[in-house]
Amino acid sequence: MVHGLAVWGVLGLFVGTPHAQDEEQFRGRLSVLPVDFATAPTMSGSGEAHATFADSMLVVTGRFEGLSSRATVAHLHRAPPARRGPVAFTLEVTSGISGTVGGTFELNPAETRTLRESGYYVQIHTETNDAGEIRGWLMPR
Repeated sequence: MVHGLAVWGVLGLFVGTPHAQDEEQFRGRLSVLPVDFATAPTMSGSGEAHATFADSMLVVTGRFEGLSSRATVAHLHRAPPARRGPVAFTLEVTSGISGTVGGTFELNPAETRTLRESGYYVQIHTETNDAGEIRGWLMPR
């Protein structure tokens, strides 16, 4: 009987528990990245974004501080590192010079590939810099 319980216990490890190893982690350092010389002096702030991807669901969370003006909107943009790109998803953001950012999104296979290739960046837009004040690419951890 003890042998039978041991076999069922081992099988339960493979069948009856969630597969945490299927969860992928990403991180992005949010920093000033001016889009032109005119906006560079008006930009400030920093922060960090974290993302977890499992079962086609992407969960993004983060924090920021020290913006030049209140945050107005935040997005996940699609582009390779160090390039600008279009909005892919809208994030929830605290309307302040410090706060939090986050959102949950279901990704299709093409979007999943983009994520794994570090093709998304978090960008926080502000009253002073509506084209974006701080951003950071989500890189695998």
